[in-house]
Amino acid sequence: MLSGQRVNQEREIEFVLRDRNNGVEITPSSIGFARFNEFNKQVAEFLTGSERLPLEEVHVRIEPGSYKLVTLLPILLYSSLESDLHTLARQDSLGEIDPNRAKVISTWQAHAKASDDLHYSIRSDEPKFQPIELSARTDYRIGQIVPWVKVEKYLFGEVTDMGGSKKANVHIRLDDSGKVVRIGSNQGYLHDQEQNRLYRKVLVRVEAEQHFKTGELRHFRLLTFEDYNPGYDEAALNRFIDVGSKAWAEIPDAATWVNELRGAS
Repeated sequence: MLSGQRVNQEREIEFVLRDRNNGVEITPSSIGFARFNEFNKQVAEFLTGSERLPLEEVHVRIEPGSYKLVTLLPILLYSSLESDLHTLARQDSLGEIDPNRAKVISTWQAHAKASDDLHYSIRSDEPKFQPIELSARTDYRIGQIVPWVKVEKYLFGEVTDMGGSKKANVHIRLDDSGKVVRIGSNQGYLHDQEQNRLYRKVLVRVEAEQHFKTGELRHFRLLTFEDYNPGYDEAALNRFIDVGSKAWAEIPDAATWVNELRGAS
């Protein structure tokens, strides 16, 4: 049972799965193991969102009704998804919330549409929270706001793989995040490359879809490899650094020494 805000600044969110098996309502003791795992994983994906919020401090308990997973969230974590929870009061809101949460809601809505017995609900102990219900009679969908828009971007990183016998693509480890992205291409364009790009730094121009709210990118397509000339010779710079380090090795405090030469006190 939801119990209101606690003095230790936590919130309860209930995720409820209601269904029947051979005409009998499922319970925590009768739910199938595969379904148990699937639903719990979907709840975790909803909570973490695309930000991959940490769940180490989230505590849970399981209650009847039919299968109810009660999560106890620190207030800071709750605040990260509070806006999306309130936005879901409208059924045309899937284009306006975190894409990972929208994916979970969309999946639940599709399952519920296929069975009159299947219902999902989300409830919170926040006083003004409006319960979220999904059933064969609800219609959660993308409304007028289309969340993914086509953009062109420049990406910089190291090519870790490229090619493909059927679908050609390039895998690039981005310098700014370390994330490896797969970028679709065509065999002819990759075949015509005169330079060996593999395991080398590249600058590429790509077309992608970007989420208007989170900035997340997906569905990359390679447009061109761009000419890239770094502003310095990294190997030469490292040699100069090595020489300089040896030259200053006997100076205990370089800044003080320079100030003394300048006559500074």
